[in-house]
Amino acid sequence: MKYFISLPVILCRMTLNQTYTLAHAHINTWSTPVKESVMWSRLRQGKKKNILALVRRGVYMPVDIDNKFIIGCNAVQDGVLAYHSALEYHLLQTQEFNELYVHSSRSFRSFEYLGETYVYKKLKILHDIIEHVDSSGYHIRVTSLSQTLVDCMYNINLAGGIEELMYALSECPTDKIRMPVILKCLELYNNKSLWQRAGYLFSLFNHRFNLPEGFFNKCKSAMGNNQSYIINPYFCDSYNPEWNLCIPGNIQSQIKLI
Repeated sequence: MKYFISLPVILCRMTLNQTYTLAHAHINTWSTPVKESVMWSRLRQGKKKNILALVRRGVYMPVDIDNKFIIGCNAVQDGVLAYHSALEYHLLQTQEFNELYVHSSRSFRSFEYLGETYVYKKLKILHDIIEHVDSSGYHIRVTSLSQTLVDCMYNINLAGGIEELMYALSECPTDKIRMPVILKCLELYNNKSLWQRAGYLFSLFNHRFNLPEGFFNKCKSAMGNNQSYIINPYFCDSYNPEWNLCIPGNIQSQIKLI
């Protein structure tokens, strides 16, 4: 039986006996205790016997679990891989960070485990989440490719930078992109600058996506009249009049290098 144990979380929605049942099933010794102190003792004994590992305060997992995506999704409450970590999960990154970005229904302090740092990065929307059970028995939750692209356009820094995002757009499987999801995410964000970025970036790669003209018309009607910057203004030395967007002057040459 595979599970994670997070006492501060589980105790608020399960009885003490139910909570201990999870630990007891893995440690497989002694009868079910009544006292919480006994349960904590069993967990510590599991760690001492190298059966359980302390991932972060109050969170134990079996020592044989070393997949960072599994750890990120299960060591925090309702964990979801997001931004660059979602790109990495979808195999659409050029750089492998030693930080994993995780959305959670509860904020948490960054923690380190097995050489990885797990960082809380809240998603503004949760619209299209993919969830499946890994072969180890643990759940993995990640934003769909369509939502991931929109999330990364909204916060390009958390995408790993404009180069990482453009690489993802150039390599993502077109059959995994769903236009209704993209439009819904853009509507939920309700951000005029994001409509500009999305319209511009998808237009650069439309030879791959073959998006309908109606999509770009929707982006233009929703973006308003304000001039915007695709990234930090310091790096934007050129201007695209169609999208009223300030961009890096070398962005077209970057596409040729991808």
